[in-house]
Amino acid sequence: MSTEQQNIESITNTDVATEATNTASNTTSTSTDTNTSASTTTATTETTTNATTTAPTTSSTESASSNGQTTTTTAPQANTNTNTTSTTVSTNSPPNNKRKEIDTQQPPKYIETRIRKKAREALDLISNTKQRQASLFNLLGNDYTGPTEQQLEMIFRLFSRNGKTIGADELKSVIRAMGKRPLTRRIDKILNECDENGNGTIEMDEFVRYMQKKAMEKAKTLGLLGESDDDDDDENEGGDTDEEKEDAAPKKKAANAKPKSKKSTKKAAATTATTTTAAATTAATTTTAPPKSVMKQPSFFQPIKKGSSIVHYYTENAGTHINANVELDQYSNPKGVEHDLGVEGAFTQFTILIGRFYNSSDLECIKDLKSKGFQIIEALTQKDFINKLAQSDIALIISGYANDNTTTEQEFTDKVEEYHKVGKGLFIWNDNAPYVLHGNWVTKRLYGIVADGNEPGKQDLTLGNGLDKQHFSSHLVTSGIVNLYEGITISSFADITPANGKLEVLASSSQGNKIMLVSSTDPTKVDANCGRVVIDSGFTKLFAQFFSAGTSRYVKNCCVWLLALDHRFRLGVEVSGEIQKPKETPVWQYLHGTWNDYDTDAGKVVEEAYQEWLTNPYTDVRSVKSGAWAYQIDFKQNKQTNIQHFAHTTRDIRRVLKNVVKPTIN
Repeated sequence: MSTEQQNIESITNTDVATEATNTASNTTSTSTDTNTSASTTTATTETTTNATTTAPTTSSTESASSNGQTTTTTAPQANTNTNTTSTTVSTNSPPNNKRKEIDTQQPPKYIETRIRKKAREALDLISNTKQRQASLFNLLGNDYTGPTEQQLEMIFRLFSRNGKTIGADELKSVIRAMGKRPLTRRIDKILNECDENGNGTIEMDEFVRYMQKKAMEKAKTLGLLGESDDDDDDENEGGDTDEEKEDAAPKKKAANAKPKSKKSTKKAAATTATTTTAAATTAATTTTAPPKSVMKQPSFFQPIKKGSSIVHYYTENAGTHINANVELDQYSNPKGVEHDLGVEGAFTQFTILIGRFYNSSDLECIKDLKSKGFQIIEALTQKDFINKLAQSDIALIISGYANDNTTTEQEFTDKVEEYHKVGKGLFIWNDNAPYVLHGNWVTKRLYGIVADGNEPGKQDLTLGNGLDKQHFSSHLVTSGIVNLYEGITISSFADITPANGKLEVLASSSQGNKIMLVSSTDPTKVDANCGRVVIDSGFTKLFAQFFSAGTSRYVKNCCVWLLALDHRFRLGVEVSGEIQKPKETPVWQYLHGTWNDYDTDAGKVVEEAYQEWLTNPYTDVRSVKSGAWAYQIDFKQNKQTNIQHFAHTTRDIRRVLKNVVKPTIN
């Protein structure tokens, strides 16, 4: 063990009370030897005064400012002949004479004392900084309810269109998927801090580090960790935390602080020495009673409403296929439900309707879908199927070869199309011809394409480019899959160009034919209100005797993806229920690298001011207020200026008409 590591261990194991006892004797040596610890402030003991003096006589104190930082107040020494150095009052450690009382009242929390801080800072010198950052969320313990590093990376991958960066639009989706409100000031702040080259995009590492930083700051605000010397000024910049700034006005006194007596008030007017007591009282109260602004909305350290974050549904491995040092099954796919797309048991509020128009044996996949929490209902006739559609979130169609005459093709496809156009998912299964009837009814109606053929399969497809022979593409539905069985006898699609880009090829058979299709991931190619679709041409792999490589995970992943949860978070609508048809709506945008939409509330404020300007165009500049910020909007020049921010940032703005699904959640 190195000398530095030994020092760290000895420092960390030192008792806090012993440090307080030994500080008095070491005051002089610690103040003179400035090279011992440049990153810490030398502590001194209180100087004894005459018996009638009750205020401590330390030379300086720290008090909490309105923005969460600390300020130092200097006080003159009273009746002392020694020169004392600056004193730092920890806002996390109560006075020694109250330590036992506090310990018995509440369970111990992690507090970064001066000793622990010194050890951590020393550790930085001999360890990799990035490795230490990777464990920051672990440091927060069970109090932390926000996403982990792996979950943050998953959310980033989910909404990044190129897999590397995200812009303001994607960042709004990311923030909403974390269970937070995508306020314009929040998006703007994150871009300002993370977008170093000003092109309006940020990278995954930058985003994760930023969220780590905000979680640590929040922990310190709540008293879960020691105070930081470089707290961010959310009051000035407009924060990405969940507190509303309108309620975060500076408070001169802590909520639980006792009122000062008249005598102490008069004495404070004559000398600033009494501020030491006030600072100590404030420090003690702020650690146990966080400001109301912190507690107003769900945050990193409060319970999050079930379903308000994508991490409640998607595993941290969503979109990945294999990780190092994981156990593999006989088909070289990773073992364990943590490699599925969906979280085990998370989907109890969702129902899958299975239309079994080819009914030969039990479906092996049903028990796997139930393990995810899905409710399963079945229909054996066309009429029964369309009557039960309204009860479900996903419709799974196993094609037969003949019309059972309980409905006409028109009646059947009318109902399925209505279902599709309100955001519900369709999982269409064909097999070799003629077992393509019901699937072809639907795909012909929606996309103008049909499946045909009788190709012998019995081969495993491998991860790669789905347009290549015997390969499937990387996609959320293939999360955790490296090898996937194609089926026994399969049909295929000769031409999908009539779909006009609304469908993508997921996999090609061992003979090079298109056998698996999915809805396009390009939001410009599909209608926002329409549900997702998966089409597979080998339903024999659903049956127990043919249930082979990757099938179980593939079916579960497809059903989770068909719920379109990531898409719903992007739109700002509920995770279940119908999605309304988009309407042409005026949308206000601001320029930050790229054109970015205002959040809904801010857009309404600007639109109202714009309509007022249209009736009275002689006054070009309007003053508007959005959230915590006040702006001057020049509609003639199409510019906005933040008159409240110290930088008085000016940006170009514009008004465009877009087809928008009305958000139902913030």
